[in-house]
Amino acid sequence: MTTPSCAIEAEVAHSMIFTQPEDPLLRSVLALLRVAHDHGRVLNRAKVATLLYLADLTAVEAGGVAFSGATWRWESQGPFDTSQYRVEEALVTAGVIAREYDPHSLAADAGLRLVEDVEVTLDRDLTVFLEKVVAEHGGKSAAALRDLSYETPPMAGAQTEGERGVLLDLSRARRRKQYQALKERYRARLSHRTAAESDPGVGADLLEEMGSFAEARRRATTEALGEE
Repeated sequence: MTTPSCAIEAEVAHSMIFTQPEDPLLRSVLALLRVAHDHGRVLNRAKVATLLYLADLTAVEAGGVAFSGATWRWESQGPFDTSQYRVEEALVTAGVIAREYDPHSLAADAGLRLVEDVEVTLDRDLTVFLEKVVAEHGGKSAAALRDLSYETPPMAGAQTEGERGVLLDLSRARRRKQYQALKERYRARLSHRTAAESDPGVGADLLEEMGSFAEARRRATTEALGEE
């Protein structure tokens, strides 16, 4: 039998673990589910992974670093970190989230719904990235999100290398954005460049001047060849 003091200690420990989790991936998954809940979205495991991946990419493109705590690899379901299984199980066991299977759906992946109002302390700048991807992509299917992820530079690079399981280089996203910005600046400069001015009579003047020196060039050439 659990004593009242033990129950209080367990409740306090539970609050500390899931309010300020030390595991960055657990904190990020929990924050994402919190944002999804606020937007009325129920996510499954595949969507959690892809949305976190897109949030990391958004942070990298903005000049920052990936913050989710995931080690992204190209797996069968797209960008994924197998540590997500552990994080999901910990949240379900703690009663923070619930797995919900749709009996009318053929998909085996359960929906993950936040069932406890847990506050997650995440930097506001990082929360903005989560809110952005949930607002833009939270309503898409897991398949649509997977297709979207395959179009990103890190996934394109991984496919070029040809084997699943390779680490994804998220810095590719920043380099592509920098390249695009450079192209746009170059195009802007071209559009403001004035046309080069030309003198329509300069060609005729040059031909006349060259003709006036023709005899002198002939004599100089003959003398140089010793023909005189």
